[in-house]
Amino acid sequence: MTAAFLLYYALLVLWLPLIWPMLRLRRGARLVLAAVVAAGLAAALYEIWMTFGTAAEIRFDILLIGPALLGLYALATIVLFAASWRRTAAGLGFVVLLIGGSAAYEWVLLDRESQRLTEVYHARNALLFEAGFRDSETYERRFGPFAGTAGKYPSGHWLADGPSRFSRLIVNGEGRAWLFFPCSGEAECAYGPAGTGLQPAGAGTGAQWRASLAPGAGMPLEVTIARAEGGRLTLRANDRSTVFAKVPPPIDPAPAARSLVYLGPFAQVACQGPYAKVRQVWLWREGGRLYAVGIFAPLVAGRHAGFVQPVLLGEGARKGEAWTFDWERNGRSWTATIALSRPKPVLTLTRAGQAPEHAALEAAPVFRDEAIEFAPLTAKADWDHWFEIMLVGHFSAGDIPAC
Repeated sequence: MTAAFLLYYALLVLWLPLIWPMLRLRRGARLVLAAVVAAGLAAALYEIWMTFGTAAEIRFDILLIGPALLGLYALATIVLFAASWRRTAAGLGFVVLLIGGSAAYEWVLLDRESQRLTEVYHARNALLFEAGFRDSETYERRFGPFAGTAGKYPSGHWLADGPSRFSRLIVNGEGRAWLFFPCSGEAECAYGPAGTGLQPAGAGTGAQWRASLAPGAGMPLEVTIARAEGGRLTLRANDRSTVFAKVPPPIDPAPAARSLVYLGPFAQVACQGPYAKVRQVWLWREGGRLYAVGIFAPLVAGRHAGFVQPVLLGEGARKGEAWTFDWERNGRSWTATIALSRPKPVLTLTRAGQAPEHAALEAAPVFRDEAIEFAPLTAKADWDHWFEIMLVGHFSAGDIPAC
């Protein structure tokens, strides 16, 4: 329970000491205190109803009820002082000031955290955008392949020709498309491939396509892409058109040297009744060091899992050809030992108080996540910074195999 909720609950019972002076005072003072007591009682009953009678994930109502009660108790303090109930007024005033000051402090902390998360959000967008163009290999891995049937799709990198809501379009040789738009400073976010990619549309084969593009969150965007004069493309979305001209992608001509090697994602799925126990790790190696991110969760088999939180395992402690990673989640300690034996990595997973589980991992991941897979390979410090940003409030999504 957070301090903010404790302060709120204190406001819900602060009307109780006002009952006695309300009964003893006369005329206007009694009416004011009666109104304050009635409001406090109503707020307390409402909170009981919200807690036990209905469900609400986000309680915006508290932001209205709390300040209103605080103002009413301040008014009651003034009335008690005017009625010469100075000791009671002093006590109530002290509590009101204490709760008000504490609430203001909590609000400052909340505002700072909100600013931090906003900065993280913008930094995340910038890192993801830059990552796609850091070198030719990463560009091909993220957006490729570009070697497809000649003329079947308008493959390549396209820039908006003139002011537009959209900034660039990338189409690969398989007809998958990414439509970018400015989102954070100089960074750009993208609608990514959804469904089956570009599909032929209109009478002219190879001249017009339609596609459904998926944002990071929200409804898909339906677009139509058509070839235009001068080797350009016209994209239509939400009854607005954007013209794109083909240009080389802005790949860094002198990428930094790498010290890490990305080994890839590895996973095993074990059925347990209606659940699939997913054990997946992403691995990077730097000489004799091994770095990892993992997902270890029982998920409903045959369903899409959309809110699975990965674990940053960091650097493992080496012993021979195996590395051990320790972490805590939800108050429970975990240990994972990963042996890079051939032909498959072997995972030994141990939870506090339970027997170890052994899993031979396959290069067949359940989750594909660009926020993990495109971590920089230049240095461990860059790798650490990437995940300090990327995993804040981040969830992976994937289709869980049927059992």
